[in-house]
Amino acid sequence: MSHEIAVAVSLGLAAVVLAVAGLAAYFARLSRRQTSLAAHWREEAMARDQALRSLVADGLGAVASSVQMPQPAAVEFDVPDCLAGSGFVADLCVLGERYAADLQQVQSETALATRRAVEDEAREAARAAVKSFATAMVSVGIDVSGEISRALRRHHDSAVFETLAGIDHGVQQMLHQAQSYVVLAGGLLGQRLPASPLTEVVGAAQGAIRDYARVQPYTCDRAVISRMVGPLKLILSHLLDNAARYSPPKSFIEVSSQPGHHGVTLLIDDAGKRMSDEQLTRARQILEGHRQVDILAMDAYPKVGFPVIALLARRYGIEVALSGRPSRYGGMRASVFIPEALLTSVSAEPAEPQPSVVEAPPERLVTESGLPSRRRRAPGGRQRPAAAGRASTEPGRAEVIGAWQQSSRSSRETAAQTQEARSSDS
Repeated sequence: MSHEIAVAVSLGLAAVVLAVAGLAAYFARLSRRQTSLAAHWREEAMARDQALRSLVADGLGAVASSVQMPQPAAVEFDVPDCLAGSGFVADLCVLGERYAADLQQVQSETALATRRAVEDEAREAARAAVKSFATAMVSVGIDVSGEISRALRRHHDSAVFETLAGIDHGVQQMLHQAQSYVVLAGGLLGQRLPASPLTEVVGAAQGAIRDYARVQPYTCDRAVISRMVGPLKLILSHLLDNAARYSPPKSFIEVSSQPGHHGVTLLIDDAGKRMSDEQLTRARQILEGHRQVDILAMDAYPKVGFPVIALLARRYGIEVALSGRPSRYGGMRASVFIPEALLTSVSAEPAEPQPSVVEAPPERLVTESGLPSRRRRAPGGRQRPAAAGRASTEPGRAEVIGAWQQSSRSSRETAAQTQEARSSDS
């Protein structure tokens, strides 16, 4: 019995020894495998670090260096053999491509913002230069205009009157252009004129254009408030100038008005060439403020009429429109609506006595604005003066050229005195 027990114990011990030996062998193999995996992981980690450093130093660095070139460099970096085709490398490639795309986008946005900033600075500098020069010309023109007005009063009955009248007309055209550029550059007209009847405002606008004699005289018993005299004169002078420029030289331009409950509408009709649909659309877009005029993109001979009209109309609440239908004479029709808030029933100060003018021929009259007009025949062959007769197409006499100035002389002198006061204050 004891022998059997000994054998059993021996067998048990042998089994235990075998089990321990097996476990030892297993754990030895496991340890070697873990050691090998750890070495592989260390190698892979080192390889990943190397690939990442290569991406940052070589791939992204090359892209950043070549971003100013038309075709930036592609993202390229060294990849260890153990990482070839791995997901980690694929992720690095995606990261590099996104970096390159973001860098190009940032570069484009920065370049665009810089270009816009430079253009804005250039535009502001150009606008300031134009405004400064035009304002100086307006100031000089107002001073010269005042001197000429006083000289016209002193020499109205002498041979000098003809020369002074011609110079006066030229000065008014210069003021028309200079004031237009002041407005286009964002400035104000700066003249403080007294409230004036619409008749005088239209006459002053008529006198600021070259072909003033072709504008039919206009009369109205309404007046505009003080701050609207200068802007409305400039708006009307541009519309009259356009009508005269684009109509036959022997035709006339008619100015009429339509009073209404909410204001007065001035209508300007010509017999000239009509705008094409494209030109009319563009002009309406400018007048409605949908198309801005860039002062840096203007032509060598810029057309500033509609831009100036649009700026003044929006600033003072006037509505200017171009009709799509022909005028009564087959040409263009422009309308200027003046709200009731800008009108007044108070007339301007009485005009000074006008100098005597040479008597007109029997078939011609000199209107209140100093322009020659034709007689209108009444039924039965009798002749009667036309209150709003059509202007003669013949060149105006030298003695009459300056007559349109008489009604607004006090306004001009007031503006000149205001300008002198401003100059002394500065």
